[in-house]
Amino acid sequence: MTLNALTTFWQRFALRAACMIALLSLSLAVMAQEAQQITFDEAVRIALDQNYQLRQRINSVRLQEIGVRTSRAAFLPSLSSFSSAGRSFGLSFDQNVGELRTTTNDRFSIGASSSITLFNGLADFARLKQSQLAVTAGDFDLERQRQWVVFTVAGQFLSYIEQREQIAVQQENLAAQQQLLRQIEEFVRVGTRPVSDLYMQRAQVASAELSILEVERQSQVAEASLIATLQLDPFGLYEFVVPDVEDIPLVPESFNIDELLRHALDRRMDLRAQETLIAVNEQGIREARGSRLPSVSMSLSAATSFNSGLTRIPGNDFNEQLKNNRSESIGLQISLPLFRRLLTRSTIQRAQIDYDNARLGYENLRQSIGLEVRQAYLEYLTSEKQLQVTDEQLAWREQALEAARERYNVGAGTLVELTQAQSDFVNASRQSVRARYTFFVRKRLIDYYTGVLDPSQPLFE
Repeated sequence: MTLNALTTFWQRFALRAACMIALLSLSLAVMAQEAQQITFDEAVRIALDQNYQLRQRINSVRLQEIGVRTSRAAFLPSLSSFSSAGRSFGLSFDQNVGELRTTTNDRFSIGASSSITLFNGLADFARLKQSQLAVTAGDFDLERQRQWVVFTVAGQFLSYIEQREQIAVQQENLAAQQQLLRQIEEFVRVGTRPVSDLYMQRAQVASAELSILEVERQSQVAEASLIATLQLDPFGLYEFVVPDVEDIPLVPESFNIDELLRHALDRRMDLRAQETLIAVNEQGIREARGSRLPSVSMSLSAATSFNSGLTRIPGNDFNEQLKNNRSESIGLQISLPLFRRLLTRSTIQRAQIDYDNARLGYENLRQSIGLEVRQAYLEYLTSEKQLQVTDEQLAWREQALEAARERYNVGAGTLVELTQAQSDFVNASRQSVRARYTFFVRKRLIDYYTGVLDPSQPLFE
């Protein structure tokens, strides 16, 4: 090996060693970081505190509250002060001596004014009522958004739990396939089974390993969605605490579709918000119509001034000038709109259209709520039947698997039959797990669509 080749070799070795040390350090740092454990109740609390959509809705309510304060302030009088100062140079006629003189005069004035609207067609009252109703509608929307956050977190948390359960199912399948592989290896060794069974079973073990990788990927996707909803640090380590399966209530409940519809129409916060929005736009029409009426306002003002050129007159010092130059005024102004280039008419028409759209939105939302509740009810009935059927199917598939395993052990069955029975059992287990969580989610879906989902109540009760 030449010197250059040896140098290149050691350079590559040093670079690889540095990379390995860096990767090892990063791995140790990640391992040293303690994962934050998060239960479902904690996940809901974090979402209610950090979800950006909910925080935006809170800011919207704050803006509407500012609008209420602004509308109330419109009833108060305005108050402003003014002052001015200046200096003049040049010739001026001095009346005291009767001749022109070059003088420098300083002047100063100060005053204050106030005005108040006495009547503007009741537009200010309509504007205040409109802003107050907007706050009420915003509160309804905010409460509905809270319910949406809780339901979203519940769905994603349950999806994550389901994927963890599916991993356990696939791990049990892998353990069974590996045990069968060891058994077939012994059969092949003693010559009671063909070597093709061994190859086929090794393929089944590899397939079971791939299935674990797939459900682990789906579990990671569900975890990532949950982290995004909770607005957690994507670089952090989190461990979502999975409750025991026994903690998840699977007791069927009887629902009456007519009662569900009535409850939804009475309790849905978004419907109440839309209903309040109709009243908001009704006040907008009143405000627009108020611009047709005359407006009455009153103004007050007071001012005084000083000029240094007048101090040469005896008894006309600074205080006397401020006293003698004082002026006050009071005025009453009445404005009657005669022609505003059709602006008033256009404003009223726009307000009427907004009112009509609000009513259409209310009717559409009411219709959508009815369809959502009906669909949720039908899906719940289906999930209830699926829960029963999948449990029965799992029991029968387990018995079929045991029978196929016994037949294969005594040489009465083939590996294909045993493999098919194992596959059917795994699919039945997966369907049973999915049916369990689907039943629970669809039961909570009825609570969400009827508007009775309480963010303060625990999910597993």
